[in-house]
Amino acid sequence: MGNIITNVMGSTMIGTGGSKRKVEEVESDYDDNVDFDSLLNTPKKRKLDSTSKYIYKTLFEEGRASDVTVIALGTEWHLHKVYLCQSPYFQSMFSGNWSEANQTKITIEILDDNITIEALRLALGQFYKDDIVVEAAQVIPLLATALLLQMDPLIEQCTSIMMETINLQTVLQYHEAARRYGVVEVDNACKQWLLHNLLTQVTEHPATLRHIPPDLLYELLSSPHLYVMQTEFSIYVMLKAWVFLRLNPSWEGTHEAAFLEAHRFFRNRTVPGWFLEEEGRDFAQVFSALRTIYLIYHHLDVEMLYSDHILPPSWLTPASMHQWYNMLRIDQGKDRGPSDISEEEFDRTCTRCGRVLANAGQHIWRWTGYNFGLDLVMTHDGASLRLKRNHRNENIASIVQPGRRSIMYRITVASLNDQKQVIYTKTSGVQSVTLAKNEEVRVMVLDPEVKYPLLLSANFLITTNHPILLRAGSQSSSGGCLPQPEVPSCVPQE
Repeated sequence: MGNIITNVMGSTMIGTGGSKRKVEEVESDYDDNVDFDSLLNTPKKRKLDSTSKYIYKTLFEEGRASDVTVIALGTEWHLHKVYLCQSPYFQSMFSGNWSEANQTKITIEILDDNITIEALRLALGQFYKDDIVVEAAQVIPLLATALLLQMDPLIEQCTSIMMETINLQTVLQYHEAARRYGVVEVDNACKQWLLHNLLTQVTEHPATLRHIPPDLLYELLSSPHLYVMQTEFSIYVMLKAWVFLRLNPSWEGTHEAAFLEAHRFFRNRTVPGWFLEEEGRDFAQVFSALRTIYLIYHHLDVEMLYSDHILPPSWLTPASMHQWYNMLRIDQGKDRGPSDISEEEFDRTCTRCGRVLANAGQHIWRWTGYNFGLDLVMTHDGASLRLKRNHRNENIASIVQPGRRSIMYRITVASLNDQKQVIYTKTSGVQSVTLAKNEEVRVMVLDPEVKYPLLLSANFLITTNHPILLRAGSQSSSGGCLPQPEVPSCVPQE
């Protein structure tokens, strides 16, 4: 009887049962040059999950063959010195001259209120396995425990988890923990998150806004890289709400209601005098971060500043003098705008504006307020951002307009993910440009991968800094009611 056999190389041999066989050769798809011996002798590493699970279950969870009992927070763990010595904390304890070196039962005193029994269980169990599952809610207690036990790999894992989960619910907790435990990477990441989201996400959630500590808020508001929506006056309005929420810790409501109640709170004050000079002295340090000269760009804003009775005249008068002096210099042809100053000085004296671009369509806008006769219009067309000196007669009735004006600017954009973390950012850097009337310049080309909505931050400087103005506009940062130097009664001639 004939039979059909298929060999391992894919050829088919047909047999008749006799001593002679005819073989039909077919072309092989295999490469004869493959070094099968080399492949067979190349080590392949595979993890046997059953081994690690067995070690964790029998040695850690069941405590078999334990040679030391660790007691903390009233709970006992029956463990093994050879595993615990992976940590310098236990290594020095068991190998030095400490009394615990020869003891079979040791007690760890826990003074940090962040450390929990569950965090201790996770940390001690980590000596027996090489993977870990941690929820964001557990990461701060686990970080505190890892730092106590000097578990560097676990500290790195906690840091990584925190970096990945910074959001509205975690940012303040993570920032506090990062400062407490010296985790600089997380501290900086939390500040960056807040610089992008303070005037958008945080202000819409009064419970989060209320809990920003004063020193952190001062640092954020002092930064030239704060994303301000829409103008500097938005910061002042937000500060009013923040003070109201701090003074009324039990108040709850929407952010719209919080801003309205804050407005009423200051309008209805019965204590005579200015808030920062009286009952609000503890808040003066934070308010000193305001760029006061940019708060008086609109007559309605000025009316609010004086009717709120928050900022004392010793703050507002020098700011008004500063802007009046700038206007006189421009109107009399003494100032055609800045063109060559250091980035540090630009950061210290520029105004900050911002906007959210919801989609890739065309957007054209201007930031309103008194801009010394300059009507600056920005345009976004989905591919680039452009800046134009728009010359309209109705905008120049009050001030002389030279043919060319210089300004300095920095435009920065950012896309955020679902947790409002930055996934794309681009900046023009500090640039100087001289614009003729109705001249337009392209300030940035957007990359194709940019995602919307797009946050836009703009820094502008349109008047030349002058030493006397810098002295008059400066504020002390020593706390309390912040005095300002007197503005000289006369201005030196150029």
